[in-house]
Amino acid sequence: MDATGALPPTSTQEQQKQDEVGGGDGSYGVLLYYKYADVPDAPALAAFYESRCRALALVGRVRVGPDGVNATLGGRVAALEKHIDEMSSNSLFDGTDFKLASCEEPVDERVARECGFTSLSVRLVKELVTLCSNPSLTTPDISFAGRHLSAAEFHSVLQSVGTGSDTEAPAGQNDVVVLDARNLYETRIGKFHVPNVETLHPEIRQYSDLPLWIDEHTEKLRGKSIMMYCTGGIRCEMASAYIRSKGEGFENVFQLYGGIQRYLEQYPDGGYFDGKNFVFDHRISVGSNKDNILGTCLVCGSTYDDYSSRCRCSNCRMLVLVCSTCQDSTKEYVCELCLKNGKQCCEISVKQDCQAEPELSEPSDIGKLSISNKISTSKAPGSNV
Repeated sequence: MDATGALPPTSTQEQQKQDEVGGGDGSYGVLLYYKYADVPDAPALAAFYESRCRALALVGRVRVGPDGVNATLGGRVAALEKHIDEMSSNSLFDGTDFKLASCEEPVDERVARECGFTSLSVRLVKELVTLCSNPSLTTPDISFAGRHLSAAEFHSVLQSVGTGSDTEAPAGQNDVVVLDARNLYETRIGKFHVPNVETLHPEIRQYSDLPLWIDEHTEKLRGKSIMMYCTGGIRCEMASAYIRSKGEGFENVFQLYGGIQRYLEQYPDGGYFDGKNFVFDHRISVGSNKDNILGTCLVCGSTYDDYSSRCRCSNCRMLVLVCSTCQDSTKEYVCELCLKNGKQCCEISVKQDCQAEPELSEPSDIGKLSISNKISTSKAPGSNV
């Protein structure tokens, strides 16, 4: 039952509606975007999303808060383009980077359901991204966020420092570090690699663990020009603001605008990015023309990077890579972070559905609740978005 009290349409009815809205051309797509802005009436905006997305037969997740919007939507490309036009007519979304990609329709019902691509969920949240789960710590001011660099600018800096020519770099070669703001399971299948440049991978389980990692590694960051990246950009906004809020020695923070997704669009051969970009929709991951595999099976160590089986650590529920040969419905797995902390298997089955790692186009939550007037706190990755 939806927010109006009506029963949801059957899959056949939904398909017919999508064909009508999208012209029936069979072209399916995914739309990702976020916008930090002061939202004067979040409930009204959420209600607008609920109404218009249903009218366009769109599925996915939308999170609306007083500080902005974060959305991951799927449907016919024509309907998604209409949605972009509608949102673009609102000055609140001036300058928004709408990332629209054509793709196949969801074929794996379990993956689609876990990623929120079988229904529409519009929720009110207190904040788009919960950087730190400790309520005693103040959320950094988003206006402190690092300087945006386009994919071409980001690439140019990496190229300059990687070859030893700092004419395009914000600082000398030894003063540049690349910082991945994503979670461990994401970095296992794809990451930036630049010769002669230090890249920092925090190896965190969830986004709210990042502030602690930053605090513990301030000397690696102090005085450096920090080149940050994430899936689509939203995690870098708050994380870069957190770094810059530390004051002197932490001023030079730069972030890849549009994230890895825009970078791979600009450099389809992968550029300095190796492997695949983990995404929080039914596609699971998106690669470059290089088609190289970075990940390895947790059990046998063979080359593997497919998360479609949705195998998870039996302790913390983080996604783990287990190749088809090693997959066993009765077996439990322990991720490398739990192994490092000396944790063993528990009685939770890895094959059960679990929503312990909600994300949107990047951080948010995966619950399929309809809009309500009750404001809830969004969860960060590992906790998209």
